[in-house]
Amino acid sequence: MNAEFSKSDLQVRLAGKLLKMIADGEKKPGDHLREVELSETFGVSRTPIRATLNYLKEIGALGKQTNKGFHVLVNAAGSLKLIAQLPKEDEQKIKEKIAGDWFNGRLPKEMSESEIRLRYNLGKMTASRVLGALAEDGIVSRMPGYGWHFEPTLNSASAHDQSYDLRLILEPSSILSAEFKFDAEKAQLLRHRHEEALSGRRKSQLAEIVRLDEEFHAFIAECSGNRFIMQAIAHQNRLRRLMEYQSLVNAGRLMESCQEHIAILNQLECGDRKKAAAIMRQHLQKAKDSGPDFPERQA
Repeated sequence: MNAEFSKSDLQVRLAGKLLKMIADGEKKPGDHLREVELSETFGVSRTPIRATLNYLKEIGALGKQTNKGFHVLVNAAGSLKLIAQLPKEDEQKIKEKIAGDWFNGRLPKEMSESEIRLRYNLGKMTASRVLGALAEDGIVSRMPGYGWHFEPTLNSASAHDQSYDLRLILEPSSILSAEFKFDAEKAQLLRHRHEEALSGRRKSQLAEIVRLDEEFHAFIAECSGNRFIMQAIAHQNRLRRLMEYQSLVNAGRLMESCQEHIAILNQLECGDRKKAAAIMRQHLQKAKDSGPDFPERQA
């Protein structure tokens, strides 16, 4: 494993960010891409931007015309499919290794940065970036000095159930709150992506469906207009990513969830928030009841 930063890692990371912009509708098919603008957006020089654009052209995301530069070829659904196919960066692999070790009880709750570097054979800059990424996902938090504290995660039946108990309190209530404002335009894009995942017209990868599930719940939280609900749901989404790393996500349940998401959107579009909240409550309860078969659950 190459523990230090590499140019290929940067290209993969930038490609993922640009594809995410397309998936979010910030860039659309036919839009031209300017190196200077992207360089400013991502905070890097034009050299890696140019390499990234050429890479995206090779995988079919972009086209290029003489004297006109690069333009977007894929739509939102196509960009999500390409995101799922991107190779993992070395640093992403390290991140997932550390997260997996914590999930499976192979790490203590607190470690110094030097202990982490030694255990995973990391350089100082790589360790800083990886730990920063883990902190963004809510997996670790910095302690005074050079120590890191691993946060609680969903690696037990009780933690899993408590997580859903919190969501059962927050999410249905957020739909019924006076500040709730339904974003019909964004909902339409979400609906289309759910329908694509369910249609069978193309094979959706598990990671793509997991992200779609996250985005749906984040969307409902955003509509609530409550920053604390948004933060809480974002944190719950981050915790669930560890479940994905450990292959504990129930793929069949995710597809059923897509249907339930559409049912919630249907009621919100009709203006029946009370019915939407009731479906959300049933949806979360099903997810809680169909959780992973942890050892303590078996007992």
